[in-house]
Amino acid sequence: MPPLIGLAAGLTGCENAREVAVRVSIPDPDSVETPAAGVGVVALPYDRDSALASLEGRARTPRPHTATLDSMFARFRGPFTTYTALSYDESRLRDTLRRLQNRLNSVPRDSPEFSRLSVQHRSISDSLTRTSRQAGRARAALDRARSDFVTRSESLRTAVRLWEDSTYRGWESISESLARANRREPVTDTTDATGWAHFTLAPGAWWIYARAWDTSDPNSQWYWNLSVDSDTILLSSRSGQRQPRY
Repeated sequence: MPPLIGLAAGLTGCENAREVAVRVSIPDPDSVETPAAGVGVVALPYDRDSALASLEGRARTPRPHTATLDSMFARFRGPFTTYTALSYDESRLRDTLRRLQNRLNSVPRDSPEFSRLSVQHRSISDSLTRTSRQAGRARAALDRARSDFVTRSESLRTAVRLWEDSTYRGWESISESLARANRREPVTDTTDATGWAHFTLAPGAWWIYARAWDTSDPNSQWYWNLSVDSDTILLSSRSGQRQPRY
C-alpha cells in the first residue's frame, strides 16, 4: 500500500480547534482486547479510502493472485497460531514456576506451606516440560510451513507489489493536493503505553487512519479509517478491519 506522506505537527494555535483523543487496542494472544503502544495514528483532512478506491477503479486489472494468496495465508496460519499459543503458554508457565520458586525460598522447609508449594512446583514443572516439548515440535512444523510458504508465495507477492506500484502511482502528489484543497495538513501522533494518542484539530472534516499488527496472523493487519464524529475515537477490533498483507 502507499506510504504515509505529508505528516505534520499538531495545530496547537488554531482558532476553534478541538481536542480529540484516540485509543488503539487489539486482541492479545488470549483474544483479550489490549491497549497497543507505539502505533502511528494519522488524522487526515480527507477520506483516504475514497481516494484509494478511485485509483483502484482506474486499474486495468484487479489486484492479482488474491484468492491463491488467501488460501496460502489460511494454511500457514494454522502452524503459526499453534506455535505462538504453545510459546505463550510456555512463557506463562516459566513465570509461574519462577514465582513459586521464590515463594519456596522464602518459607521454612518444614512448614505446611512449603509442602503445598512443593506439590504445585512439581505439577507446574511437569506441565512446563510437556509444553516445551510440544512447542519444540510446533516450531519445527512452523519452520517447514514457512519455508514452503515463502517459496510458493514470493513470485505472487512480487506481482502484487508491481500492481500496487502501478495502481497507486502518483499517490503522494494526490494526497498532498487533497490536503491543500482542504487547507489543512495531516496531523500525527504515536500511542503511548496506555494506547492513547492525542490531536488538536482545526475545524472541518477529519478521518483517523492507523494500522497495527495482527498478533494472531503474520500475514494480516488491523486497519482503521474512521471519520472523526466525536472527541474520543476508539480503534479496536470492533471498529477496525482485518486486512491481508499481500
